[in-house]
Amino acid sequence: MRGIRIKSLLSGAMLAGLCTASLSASPIFGTFNIAGTITVTASTITWRLNDSPFPPDKSRIGPGSTGSFVGLDGTVISINDLNSVPEPVGVSFPAQPFIAFDTNPALPTLNINFIFKGIYPNTDCATAPAVGQTCTPNPPNSPFNFVNNPPPAPDGPQATATFVFTGATSDGLSHWTGNFTSQFFVPYQTVLAAFGPGGSGTVTNTFSATFFVIPNPEVPEPGAGILAACGLGLVLFSAGLRRRFHRC
Repeated sequence: MRGIRIKSLLSGAMLAGLCTASLSASPIFGTFNIAGTITVTASTITWRLNDSPFPPDKSRIGPGSTGSFVGLDGTVISINDLNSVPEPVGVSFPAQPFIAFDTNPALPTLNINFIFKGIYPNTDCATAPAVGQTCTPNPPNSPFNFVNNPPPAPDGPQATATFVFTGATSDGLSHWTGNFTSQFFVPYQTVLAAFGPGGSGTVTNTFSATFFVIPNPEVPEPGAGILAACGLGLVLFSAGLRRRFHRC
C-alpha cells in the first residue's frame, strides 16, 4: 500500500507540474526606451550611464514603457558591449546576452544575434558638408546611417546617426528589435574625421533607443482548452486516488 501511495503521489506531482509549466509559459511583450552615452571605435561599441558616477555597461529606461515593461520607467538596465569579431555586421551570429533588467531579474534577458548593415552608399562620406547628404561609412561593415539635417551653413548642417539591432529573449518565447539614434551638432563629415588620418579613432556621444518586444507566433498564450484539460485531469486523478486508497 505504501508503494502504491508513493507512486500515486509522484504521478500527481508530475501532472501538476506539467500544468504549471504550461500555464507559466508567458512571453514578454511591449516597448521601452533607453538613453545613455555610446562610444564607438573601428571595431567596438561600448555604453555608459549618463548619471554620475557614469558606470559602464549601464543605461536608464525612459518614460512610456508598455506591456511587460510597465513600472520600469526610470530604472537601470545592464547593456553589454559589442565587438565586430564575435558580433559581425550583417551576419547572424550565436546569440549573446545584450540587455538585462537590473530591478526585475525575473524578466528574460534580451539576447542579440544580428546587427543590420547601414543602408546608404559611402559616396558622400567625405565630400563638403551639405543638407540632405547621407552616408554609411565603410560599407558593408558599418551599421550606421548618417544624415546631414537642416539648417544649412553657417549654422548647420547637423547630423543624426541611426542603427538597428535585433535578437530574441533568453527564454525563446519572444523576439525584439532596437532602433538607436545619436544626434550631433556638426556635420557627419566632422564626426567621421575621428577615424581618418590623425584622428582619435573614437567617437563618444549621447544616444537614445526604442525597443519593440513581440511574442513569437508559434508560442500561443495558454488558452481555455489547456486550463480545462489540466483541471479535468487533476479532478479525475483525485477521484481515482480516493478509490485506490479506499480499497487498500
